[in-house]
Amino acid sequence: MQILRNIVYGLLPRPRLSAVSVDAARSAAKRLLVLSRYPNPSVSYYLDERTKALADIPVIMKGLDEGLDDVDSDGLFVIICRYIREPQLRWLEDRRHSLTGVAYFVDDDIPAVVAGDEATWPYKFTLLNLAVRPLPRVNRLLTHLWTSTETLADTLANRRHKIEILAPMPANPARRSSEITSEPSASLKMIYHGTGVHRREHEFLMPIVKTAMDRHRNLHFEVFAEGNLARQWSRQGIDPTRTTIGLPLPWASYLAKTTDQGADIALAPLLVGKTNDSRSDTKRIDISRMGAAAIFSRCPTFARCAVAGEFHIDNTAEEWLMAIDQLVSDPDRRLIARNATMKSIEKMRQSATITFPGIHFDALGDMA
Repeated sequence: MQILRNIVYGLLPRPRLSAVSVDAARSAAKRLLVLSRYPNPSVSYYLDERTKALADIPVIMKGLDEGLDDVDSDGLFVIICRYIREPQLRWLEDRRHSLTGVAYFVDDDIPAVVAGDEATWPYKFTLLNLAVRPLPRVNRLLTHLWTSTETLADTLANRRHKIEILAPMPANPARRSSEITSEPSASLKMIYHGTGVHRREHEFLMPIVKTAMDRHRNLHFEVFAEGNLARQWSRQGIDPTRTTIGLPLPWASYLAKTTDQGADIALAPLLVGKTNDSRSDTKRIDISRMGAAAIFSRCPTFARCAVAGEFHIDNTAEEWLMAIDQLVSDPDRRLIARNATMKSIEKMRQSATITFPGIHFDALGDMA
Protein backbone atom coordinates (compact mmCIF):
# COMPACT_ATOMS: atom_id res chain seq x y z
CA MET A 1 0.00 0.00 0.00
CA GLN A 2 2.84 2.39 0.81
CA ILE A 3 4.32 1.81 -2.65
CA LEU A 4 0.99 2.84 -4.19
CA ARG A 5 0.86 5.93 -1.97
CA ASN A 6 4.36 6.90 -3.11
CA ILE A 7 3.32 6.53 -6.75
CA VAL A 8 0.25 8.71 -6.21
CA TYR A 9 2.40 11.28 -4.38
CA GLY A 10 4.81 11.44 -7.30
CA LEU A 11 2.07 11.80 -9.91
CA LEU A 12 0.13 14.66 -8.32
CA PRO A 13 0.88 18.10 -9.80
CA ARG A 14 2.89 20.70 -7.88
CA PRO A 15 2.77 24.49 -8.12
CA ARG A 16 5.30 25.74 -10.67
CA LEU A 17 6.16 29.22 -11.89
CA SER A 18 5.45 30.14 -15.49
CA ALA A 19 8.80 30.73 -17.24
CA VAL A 20 7.21 33.44 -19.40
CA SER A 21 5.79 35.25 -16.39
CA VAL A 22 9.01 35.06 -14.39
CA ASP A 23 11.03 36.65 -17.17
CA ALA A 24 8.51 39.35 -17.95
CA ALA A 25 9.01 42.86 -16.65
CA ARG A 26 6.28 43.80 -14.21
CA SER A 27 5.12 47.25 -13.19
CA ALA A 28 4.36 48.29 -9.64
CA ALA A 29 1.09 47.02 -8.17
CA LYS A 30 -1.66 49.48 -7.32
CA ARG A 31 -3.88 47.13 -5.34
CA LEU A 32 -3.89 43.60 -3.90
CA LEU A 33 -6.47 40.83 -4.29
CA VAL A 34 -6.37 37.80 -1.97
CA LEU A 35 -8.34 34.72 -3.03
CA SER A 36 -8.90 32.14 -0.34
CA ARG A 37 -11.36 29.88 1.37
CA TYR A 38 -11.89 32.80 3.68
CA PRO A 39 -11.66 32.97 6.64
CA ASN A 40 -9.10 30.25 7.26
CA PRO A 41 -6.00 29.75 9.42
CA SER A 42 -3.58 30.22 6.53
CA VAL A 43 -4.85 33.77 5.99
CA SER A 44 -4.74 34.51 9.72
CA TYR A 45 -1.26 33.08 10.29
CA TYR A 46 0.48 34.41 7.17
CA LEU A 47 -1.43 37.15 5.36
CA ASP A 48 -3.51 39.28 7.73
CA GLU A 49 -0.67 41.14 9.45
CA ARG A 50 1.14 41.69 6.16
CA THR A 51 -1.94 43.14 4.45
CA LYS A 52 -2.47 45.49 7.42
CA ALA A 53 1.06 46.80 6.89
CA LEU A 54 0.28 47.88 3.32
CA ALA A 55 -1.11 51.18 4.63
CA ASP A 56 -2.77 53.00 1.71
CA ILE A 57 -2.68 50.10 -0.73
CA PRO A 58 -6.25 48.83 -1.34
CA VAL A 59 -6.58 45.19 -0.24
CA ILE A 60 -9.50 43.12 -1.51
CA MET A 61 -10.30 39.82 0.24
CA LYS A 62 -12.52 37.42 -1.70
CA GLY A 63 -13.89 34.05 -0.68
CA LEU A 64 -13.95 31.26 -3.21
CA ASP A 65 -17.65 31.65 -3.97
CA GLU A 66 -17.50 35.40 -4.48
CA GLY A 67 -17.52 37.01 -7.90
CA LEU A 68 -14.75 39.29 -9.17
CA ASP A 69 -16.70 41.46 -11.60
CA ASP A 70 -16.40 44.45 -9.24
CA VAL A 71 -12.57 44.21 -9.13
CA ASP A 72 -10.42 46.45 -11.34
CA SER A 73 -7.70 44.25 -12.83
CA ASP A 74 -5.49 47.12 -13.98
CA GLY A 75 -2.37 47.18 -11.77
CA LEU A 76 -3.74 44.33 -9.65
CA PHE A 77 -1.52 41.82 -7.87
CA VAL A 78 -3.27 38.55 -6.93
CA ILE A 79 -2.46 36.11 -4.12
CA ILE A 80 -4.02 32.66 -4.39
CA CYS A 81 -3.96 31.17 -0.91
CA ARG A 82 -4.07 27.37 -1.37
CA TYR A 83 -7.42 27.18 -3.20
CA ILE A 84 -9.26 28.56 -6.19
CA ARG A 85 -12.51 27.78 -8.02
CA GLU A 86 -13.17 27.67 -11.76
CA PRO A 87 -14.99 31.06 -12.14
CA GLN A 88 -12.19 32.97 -10.39
CA LEU A 89 -9.51 31.09 -12.31
CA ARG A 90 -11.24 31.89 -15.59
CA TRP A 91 -11.45 35.59 -14.56
CA LEU A 92 -7.68 35.63 -13.96
CA GLU A 93 -6.97 33.93 -17.27
CA ASP A 94 -9.09 36.47 -19.15
CA ARG A 95 -7.23 39.38 -17.52
CA ARG A 96 -3.74 37.99 -17.16
CA HIS A 97 -2.14 40.72 -19.29
CA SER A 98 -3.47 43.55 -17.12
CA LEU A 99 -2.31 41.95 -13.86
CA THR A 100 1.03 42.94 -12.33
CA GLY A 101 1.55 39.43 -10.98
CA VAL A 102 0.02 36.30 -9.48
CA ALA A 103 1.44 34.56 -6.40
CA TYR A 104 0.50 31.14 -5.09
CA PHE A 105 0.95 30.54 -1.36
CA VAL A 106 0.86 27.06 0.16
CA ASP A 107 1.56 25.99 3.74
CA ASP A 108 1.10 22.21 3.44
CA ASP A 109 2.59 19.44 1.36
CA ILE A 110 -0.82 18.91 -0.23
CA PRO A 111 0.21 15.88 -2.36
CA ALA A 112 1.44 14.20 0.84
CA VAL A 113 -1.90 14.85 2.55
CA VAL A 114 -3.83 13.48 -0.43
CA ALA A 115 -1.62 10.39 -0.81
CA GLY A 116 -1.32 9.77 2.94
CA ASP A 117 -3.56 7.75 5.23
CA GLU A 118 -4.48 10.36 7.86
CA ALA A 119 -6.88 12.81 6.21
CA THR A 120 -10.54 11.92 5.73
CA TRP A 121 -11.85 11.29 2.24
CA PRO A 122 -14.09 14.41 2.28
CA TYR A 123 -11.03 16.54 3.10
CA LYS A 124 -8.98 14.83 0.40
CA PHE A 125 -11.78 15.49 -2.09
CA THR A 126 -11.72 19.18 -1.13
CA LEU A 127 -7.96 19.30 -1.70
CA LEU A 128 -8.23 17.52 -5.04
CA ASN A 129 -11.03 19.79 -6.23
CA LEU A 130 -9.80 23.17 -4.99
CA ALA A 131 -6.01 22.80 -4.72
CA VAL A 132 -4.79 20.00 -7.02
CA ARG A 133 -7.05 19.96 -10.07
CA PRO A 134 -6.66 23.70 -10.87
CA LEU A 135 -2.85 23.67 -10.59
CA PRO A 136 -1.90 23.10 -14.27
CA ARG A 137 -3.90 26.19 -15.24
CA VAL A 138 -2.81 28.16 -12.17
CA ASN A 139 0.84 27.43 -12.95
CA ARG A 140 0.56 29.19 -16.31
CA LEU A 141 -0.35 32.39 -14.48
CA LEU A 142 2.18 32.33 -11.65
CA THR A 143 4.89 34.92 -11.29
CA HIS A 144 5.62 34.19 -7.62
CA LEU A 145 5.58 31.02 -5.51
CA TRP A 146 5.65 31.20 -1.71
CA THR A 147 5.80 28.41 0.87
CA SER A 148 5.62 28.50 4.65
CA THR A 149 8.86 26.60 5.34
CA GLU A 150 12.22 25.80 3.79
CA THR A 151 11.40 22.09 3.93
CA LEU A 152 8.21 22.59 1.93
CA ALA A 153 10.11 24.74 -0.57
CA ASP A 154 12.61 21.90 -1.01
CA THR A 155 9.81 19.48 -1.92
CA LEU A 156 8.68 21.89 -4.66
CA ALA A 157 12.17 22.92 -5.75
CA ASN A 158 12.83 23.54 -9.42
CA ARG A 159 16.30 24.65 -10.53
CA ARG A 160 14.93 27.32 -12.87
CA HIS A 161 12.61 29.01 -10.42
CA LYS A 162 13.02 30.68 -7.05
CA ILE A 163 10.64 29.80 -4.23
CA GLU A 164 10.30 32.44 -1.52
CA ILE A 165 9.56 31.68 2.14
CA LEU A 166 6.55 33.41 3.69
CA ALA A 167 7.07 32.60 7.35
CA PRO A 168 4.24 32.90 9.90
CA MET A 169 3.55 36.49 10.95
CA PRO A 170 1.33 36.42 14.04
CA ALA A 171 -0.38 39.42 15.56
CA ASN A 172 1.05 40.72 18.81
CA PRO A 173 -0.47 38.47 21.47
CA ALA A 174 -2.81 40.05 23.98
CA ARG A 175 -1.64 39.56 27.55
CA ARG A 176 -4.15 37.64 29.63
CA SER A 177 -4.94 39.30 32.94
CA SER A 178 -5.74 36.03 34.76
CA GLU A 179 -2.99 34.65 36.94
CA ILE A 180 -1.96 31.02 37.24
CA THR A 181 -3.23 29.86 40.61
CA SER A 182 -0.81 28.60 43.23
CA GLU A 183 -3.35 26.17 44.67
CA PRO A 184 -2.28 22.61 43.74
CA SER A 185 -5.87 21.31 44.02
CA ALA A 186 -7.35 23.85 41.62
CA SER A 187 -9.10 22.54 38.52
CA LEU A 188 -6.85 22.63 35.44
CA LYS A 189 -7.82 22.51 31.78
CA MET A 190 -5.60 20.50 29.42
CA ILE A 191 -6.30 20.60 25.69
CA TYR A 192 -5.33 18.98 22.42
CA HIS A 193 -6.66 20.86 19.40
CA GLY A 194 -5.16 18.86 16.55
CA THR A 195 -7.35 18.40 13.48
CA GLY A 196 -8.38 15.08 11.97
CA VAL A 197 -5.35 15.24 9.67
CA HIS A 198 -3.31 14.54 12.82
CA ARG A 199 -4.77 11.07 13.35
CA ARG A 200 -1.43 9.60 14.45
CA GLU A 201 -0.97 12.35 17.04
CA HIS A 202 -4.46 11.70 18.42
CA GLU A 203 -3.70 7.99 18.73
CA PHE A 204 -0.31 8.70 20.31
CA LEU A 205 -1.92 10.89 22.98
CA MET A 206 -4.88 8.65 23.86
CA PRO A 207 -3.14 6.32 26.35
CA ILE A 208 -1.03 9.19 27.69
CA VAL A 209 -4.06 11.35 28.43
CA LYS A 210 -5.88 8.36 29.97
CA THR A 211 -3.03 7.76 32.42
CA ALA A 212 -2.63 11.47 33.22
CA MET A 213 -6.35 11.85 33.89
CA ASP A 214 -6.31 8.83 36.22
CA ARG A 215 -3.38 10.32 38.14
CA HIS A 216 -4.71 13.86 38.46
CA ARG A 217 -8.32 14.16 39.55
CA ASN A 218 -8.20 17.96 39.18
CA LEU A 219 -7.46 17.71 35.47
CA HIS A 220 -10.10 18.34 32.79
CA PHE A 221 -9.38 17.50 29.16
CA GLU A 222 -10.70 19.00 25.93
CA VAL A 223 -10.14 17.57 22.45
CA PHE A 224 -11.70 18.25 19.05
CA ALA A 225 -12.53 15.10 17.10
CA GLU A 226 -15.26 13.61 14.96
CA GLY A 227 -16.16 10.28 13.41
CA ASN A 228 -13.84 7.39 14.19
CA LEU A 229 -11.41 9.57 16.12
CA ALA A 230 -14.18 10.77 18.44
CA ARG A 231 -15.26 7.17 18.99
CA GLN A 232 -11.66 6.19 19.78
CA TRP A 233 -11.39 8.93 22.36
CA SER A 234 -14.70 7.95 23.97
CA ARG A 235 -13.48 4.35 24.29
CA GLN A 236 -10.40 5.28 26.32
CA GLY A 237 -12.25 4.99 29.61
CA ILE A 238 -11.46 8.58 30.64
CA ASP A 239 -13.88 10.04 33.20
CA PRO A 240 -16.62 11.56 30.98
CA THR A 241 -17.43 14.18 33.61
CA ARG A 242 -13.93 15.63 33.15
CA THR A 243 -13.68 15.23 29.38
CA THR A 244 -15.01 17.29 26.48
CA ILE A 245 -14.90 15.76 23.01
CA GLY A 246 -16.06 18.57 20.77
CA LEU A 247 -16.65 18.69 17.04
CA PRO A 248 -14.05 20.64 15.04
CA LEU A 249 -15.09 24.26 14.70
CA PRO A 250 -15.06 26.57 11.68
CA TRP A 251 -12.02 28.82 11.84
CA ALA A 252 -13.89 31.99 12.87
CA SER A 253 -15.64 30.10 15.69
CA TYR A 254 -12.37 28.52 16.81
CA LEU A 255 -10.66 31.92 16.93
CA ALA A 256 -13.50 33.33 19.03
CA LYS A 257 -13.53 30.36 21.39
CA THR A 258 -9.78 30.28 21.98
CA THR A 259 -9.68 34.04 22.44
CA ASP A 260 -12.43 34.00 25.07
CA GLN A 261 -11.60 30.69 26.75
CA GLY A 262 -8.06 29.97 27.87
CA ALA A 263 -6.36 26.73 28.87
CA ASP A 264 -3.76 25.74 31.44
CA ILE A 265 -1.86 23.05 29.54
CA ALA A 266 -1.69 22.55 25.77
CA LEU A 267 -0.37 19.38 24.14
CA ALA A 268 1.44 19.85 20.82
CA PRO A 269 2.83 16.53 19.58
CA LEU A 270 4.20 16.21 16.05
CA LEU A 271 5.30 12.79 14.80
CA VAL A 272 7.81 12.19 12.02
CA GLY A 273 6.26 11.89 8.56
CA LYS A 274 6.24 13.39 5.07
CA THR A 275 3.31 15.70 5.78
CA ASN A 276 4.50 16.83 9.21
CA ASP A 277 8.08 17.42 8.07
CA SER A 278 6.90 20.36 5.94
CA ARG A 279 4.72 21.98 8.59
CA SER A 280 5.44 25.28 10.29
CA ASP A 281 5.09 26.04 14.00
CA THR A 282 1.81 27.97 13.85
CA LYS A 283 0.39 25.86 16.69
CA ARG A 284 2.40 28.22 18.94
CA ILE A 285 0.08 31.04 17.91
CA ASP A 286 -3.05 29.20 19.08
CA ILE A 287 -1.38 28.16 22.34
CA SER A 288 -0.21 31.69 23.13
CA ARG A 289 -3.69 33.02 22.38
CA MET A 290 -5.09 30.67 25.03
CA GLY A 291 -2.38 31.57 27.55
CA ALA A 292 -1.45 27.91 28.05
CA ALA A 293 1.73 26.16 29.14
CA ALA A 294 2.73 24.00 26.18
CA ILE A 295 4.41 20.65 25.71
CA PHE A 296 6.03 20.40 22.27
CA SER A 297 7.53 17.46 20.43
CA ARG A 298 11.27 17.80 20.02
CA CYS A 299 11.53 18.31 16.26
CA PRO A 300 12.85 20.85 13.73
CA THR A 301 9.40 22.41 13.32
CA PHE A 302 9.05 23.51 16.94
CA ALA A 303 12.76 24.17 17.36
CA ARG A 304 12.52 27.07 14.90
CA CYS A 305 11.27 29.63 17.43
CA ALA A 306 12.03 27.77 20.66
CA VAL A 307 12.97 29.81 23.73
CA ALA A 308 14.29 28.90 27.16
CA GLY A 309 11.61 27.69 29.57
CA GLU A 310 9.54 25.68 27.08
CA PHE A 311 9.03 21.92 27.21
CA HIS A 312 10.48 20.16 24.16
CA ILE A 313 10.49 16.38 24.62
CA ASP A 314 10.89 13.16 22.65
CA ASN A 315 7.79 11.31 21.49
CA THR A 316 7.70 8.67 24.21
CA ALA A 317 4.82 8.09 26.62
CA GLU A 318 7.20 8.29 29.58
CA GLU A 319 8.48 11.78 28.71
CA TRP A 320 5.02 13.14 27.93
CA LEU A 321 3.60 11.83 31.21
CA MET A 322 6.52 13.29 33.16
CA ALA A 323 5.98 16.67 31.53
CA ILE A 324 2.24 16.64 32.23
CA ASP A 325 2.88 15.59 35.84
CA GLN A 326 5.27 18.49 36.32
CA LEU A 327 2.96 21.09 34.82
CA VAL A 328 -0.03 19.84 36.82
CA SER A 329 1.81 19.84 40.14
CA ASP A 330 4.00 22.94 39.74
CA PRO A 331 2.19 26.25 39.05
CA ASP A 332 5.51 28.11 38.87
CA ARG A 333 6.65 25.79 36.07
CA ARG A 334 3.37 26.36 34.25
CA LEU A 335 3.90 30.10 34.47
CA ILE A 336 7.45 29.81 33.12
CA ALA A 337 6.29 27.63 30.21
CA ARG A 338 3.35 29.91 29.40
CA ASN A 339 5.50 33.04 29.39
CA ALA A 340 8.15 31.29 27.30
CA THR A 341 5.67 30.52 24.52
CA MET A 342 4.40 34.10 24.66
CA LYS A 343 8.01 35.18 24.18
CA SER A 344 8.40 32.72 21.29
CA ILE A 345 5.68 34.63 19.42
CA GLU A 346 7.84 37.74 19.64
CA LYS A 347 10.72 35.69 18.22
CA MET A 348 8.44 34.46 15.44
CA ARG A 349 7.53 38.01 14.51
CA GLN A 350 11.16 39.12 14.54
CA SER A 351 12.23 36.23 12.31
CA ALA A 352 9.63 37.04 9.64
CA THR A 353 9.50 39.95 7.22
CA ILE A 354 6.36 42.08 7.14
CA THR A 355 6.48 42.50 3.36
CA PHE A 356 5.34 40.14 0.60
CA PRO A 357 8.47 38.88 -1.18
CA GLY A 358 9.08 40.17 -4.67
CA ILE A 359 6.13 42.58 -4.92
CA HIS A 360 6.62 46.28 -5.55
CA PHE A 361 3.72 48.53 -4.60
CA ASP A 362 3.35 52.11 -5.80
CA ALA A 363 2.69 53.61 -2.38
CA LEU A 364 5.53 51.75 -0.66
CA GLY A 365 8.41 52.87 -2.80
CA ASP A 366 11.32 50.46 -2.39
CA MET A 367 10.04 48.89 0.85
CA ALA A 368 8.46 45.92 -0.95
